[in-house]
Amino acid sequence: MGFRELFQTAPVHDFKVGDIVTCGCHGGLAMIVRIFDGVNEKEADYPPMNMVQIWWLRYPHGGIKERLWVHTISRLRKTTLENSPPKNFTD
Repeated sequence: MGFRELFQTAPVHDFKVGDIVTCGCHGGLAMIVRIFDGVNEKEADYPPMNMVQIWWLRYPHGGIKERLWVHTISRLRKTTLENSPPKNFTD
């Protein structure tokens, strides 16, 4: 994921705060906390961006130490806890 991608115009999407998501670049499981697309925050003092704030419910790998992240909208996919594969605790 390139830093510039975050500041591009957001793609058309149906995400909302509280959605459970995953991505192809990191994996893991996260919940959307805030959407910076210019549609969900009409009174924002920043331009529309391809960005959401997520909270990692399940870290994608050991290198990620922070729960609160920003991620591009374009690389996220909706999922559910039921569709999520179980974590391999033997790692």
